[in-house]
Amino acid sequence: MKIYYSKTFEKKFAKYSKNLQIKIYKCIKELPEGDVKRLKGDHTPPIHRARISKYRILFHMDDEVIWMLKVDSRGDIYKKPS
Repeated sequence: MKIYYSKTFEKKFAKYSKNLQIKIYKCIKELPEGDVKRLKGDHTPPIHRARISKYRILFHMDDEVIWMLKVDSRGDIYKKPS
């Protein structure tokens, strides 16, 4: 399965400590397994979230591709940009 990363994801990921980056990377490699849930709402395409301790990854999955949209702490990931 091919994985693509958004600019938003890459910028935030680069700011994290090396240990957290390793945890996030391991979680991404295991997708779609792990603590993954589909978000409620009428998102087209459907958006899923993966949980890594107090951090969340938002992503979209196709049969062949995973698009990493965003990574952030639990309190900030679901806030809409102003």
